[in-house]
Amino acid sequence: MSDLNVSHEYFTWRLVQDVAEENGYFEDEGVDADLSYFAPGTQEFEGENAFDADWWDDMDEDGGTHGVCEWNAVQEVSETDRDIVGSYSEWDRVVFVDAADDAETIDDLRGRSVGINKYATSFYSMREMLENEGFEDDEIVLEHVGEAEDRFDAVKDGEVDSIAVLEPFVTLGRYDEELKEVFDGPCRAAITTREQPDPEKLEGFLAALNRAVADINDDLDGYTDRYVALLEDEAADKAAFDDVNFERLREEFELREFLPVRAPDEDRIGATTEWMREKGFVPDDADIGTAEELDNEGVIPDDEAESEEDEPEATAD
Repeated sequence: MSDLNVSHEYFTWRLVQDVAEENGYFEDEGVDADLSYFAPGTQEFEGENAFDADWWDDMDEDGGTHGVCEWNAVQEVSETDRDIVGSYSEWDRVVFVDAADDAETIDDLRGRSVGINKYATSFYSMREMLENEGFEDDEIVLEHVGEAEDRFDAVKDGEVDSIAVLEPFVTLGRYDEELKEVFDGPCRAAITTREQPDPEKLEGFLAALNRAVADINDDLDGYTDRYVALLEDEAADKAAFDDVNFERLREEFELREFLPVRAPDEDRIGATTEWMREKGFVPDDADIGTAEELDNEGVIPDDEAESEEDEPEATAD
């Protein structure tokens, strides 16, 4: 039986996990990790949105430890015995409109629809981001369009005015000749666990991931083709991505640095929790547990520690 049975929803970290496994970093750190990738919101759920879907109950059968958006992590911990055991950041969340649309910035979308996945990160993150851009409640119009390929079709067909997506669909959208980017913001992520794992195993798990992060960051050019191959696999045989100019993507795409996973960022999590409380997504007296025994000195390699300075602040989006 594995020490950590881990499921996560972020495409970019597939590369990190693969590199860590291939180089034997989990074994070196004394951790037997069972890793998988999932896309929340593509499954069948009951409930109106991410707030009441309780999708993590389904995930418990597959993974006791989840890498998810920080908003969902806070809600999950407030309702269960879970703890947040790590903080990290996914690349941009981006809003696209049809290339022929008059909108040029996010301000042009006040009162206009944004296609999101209501069972995933965007249910929370886009609302907070738009609020921080000065949108009033009645100017925020979020419409559920579940899978990303359906969102690509929906905005091009005029079913919604814009769409919000995460990677890999951010990069695919940026090279889609029928789409135009009008906004990007950081996506905060966290790792939660159903049962508090052995502190040494948890530290070893995060350290193994960060050794892979360091490898990739030290050779971004060398890993670019591999990442592009992952993008091509994701888009293969899906008509929604027929407008993606892969020839230009292969020529121009530059893999960006990964920020390390670290012990829970309590300031950042606190700001997320406060916003969630104000919106009624967590109780006023919710106890958001974090793994206090983790030491970043044992998790983040010295040459990666300085990159924490580039971390988006808790209120950045």
